[in-house]
Amino acid sequence: MGQNRASVRLGILSSAILLLCGCVMSVASSCVAGRMTLEDKRTVSFEHAVEGSEPDRSKKDEPPPQQLQDFSARCSGEGVLVCEGFDSPEAFRRAKWPARGLYPAWDAEFRGTFDTTIQASGRGSLRFEIPSHSAANAAGFWRQPFEHNFGQGSTFYVQFRQRFSKEMLDNNWVDTTWKQAIFHNESSTCGEVELTTVQYYHNGFPYMYTDCGARILATNNAEPPTRLQQGDYNCWYGQYNAKSCFLYPANQWITFYYKVSIGHWGKPDSHISAWVALDGQTYKQWIDIPKFILKNDHPGNDYDTVTLLTYMTNKSMTLSQPVAYAWYDDLIVSMKPIAPPTRSGPAEPVSVAPK
Repeated sequence: MGQNRASVRLGILSSAILLLCGCVMSVASSCVAGRMTLEDKRTVSFEHAVEGSEPDRSKKDEPPPQQLQDFSARCSGEGVLVCEGFDSPEAFRRAKWPARGLYPAWDAEFRGTFDTTIQASGRGSLRFEIPSHSAANAAGFWRQPFEHNFGQGSTFYVQFRQRFSKEMLDNNWVDTTWKQAIFHNESSTCGEVELTTVQYYHNGFPYMYTDCGARILATNNAEPPTRLQQGDYNCWYGQYNAKSCFLYPANQWITFYYKVSIGHWGKPDSHISAWVALDGQTYKQWIDIPKFILKNDHPGNDYDTVTLLTYMTNKSMTLSQPVAYAWYDDLIVSMKPIAPPTRSGPAEPVSVAPK
C-alpha cells in the first residue's frame, strides 16, 4: 500500500485503536488477562488484520424482537442463563477471583456501589465512580460468568442497560477513553476470544474490536470508505455526526443488546450484531458484520464471561478532572433473543430462576 491519503488515515485509525486496548488490572496492578502497553504497541496493517464486509442485504440477519417487556418478563424468557438486576446489597459483596461479582480498583478501593437513587428497574443499579487522579482501573469491574460455554456453531445474546454522567462524556481523557463491556473467555479479557465495546476515542459513540484491538468490527475491511457503525446507522470513518452515528446521551438509560453467532474458528462465517435502544424505545442496529473471522487457538476455552467496566488503558493519574459516573442495570445473558425493556423507573425487584 502506497503512502497515499487513505493509508495515512488508516495509520491514524490504527494508532487510535491501539491506544484504547488493554485489560482489567488486579489490585497489585498486574494484568488479570494480558494487555497492550505503549511499549507493546505495534503497527497494524488493516489490509490484513481486519475482516468484515459490507452486510449482504440479500441474507439479512433475523430482526430482533421489538415488543417491550419489563425485567421480570425478560428474565423469564426461554434460554435465559443469567439475570442480574443489581437490586440487592448482597449482590455487591466483594468477590473472590474467579467468582462472579464486584472487584476493586487499582488502589484496592471498591468504587462499584449499590445505587438506590438511580435505577433502570427494581431497587437499585451498579454505579462506578471514576475519581480525579486515578489510574487505568479507576473504578473496578463486575465479572459475570455466562454459566455456559459458547464455541463453534453456537449463538449467544447479551443485554444490559447503561447510563453515563455528563462528566463521563465530557471529560478530556487525553490519550485514552473508557470501555463498556468485554465478552471473553474466563482466562483473559484481551485476546482472540474477545469482543469489546468501547467509546471511539473522544468522539462520543461506541464501536467494537477483538484481538486486543488489532481488529475492529468495521465494513470494507476497514479500508476507506469504511463504516464504524452499520445497520440503522451509517457512521463513516471521519464523518461523525448525530444524524449518521449513534451518540451517547448523558444521564439517560441506554439498552445495549448483542447477538454473537459463531461459525468456525478462523473462517469468515461468524456474524456479529448489536443494537441500542433509548429509554422506552425499540432497538436500532449499530453493528452488522457478517462473514467475520473469530479466532480461537484453544478451542474449548470459548466465550463464557462478560466483564462490565470503565477501564481506560494508559490513563494518567496526573489528570485533574471532575468525578465521573457510569451506571449498569438489568444484565441478561441468553441462548435466545431478548426483548427491549420498558421505560425505566423504580419497581419491586424480581427473583427469577434462569431456565
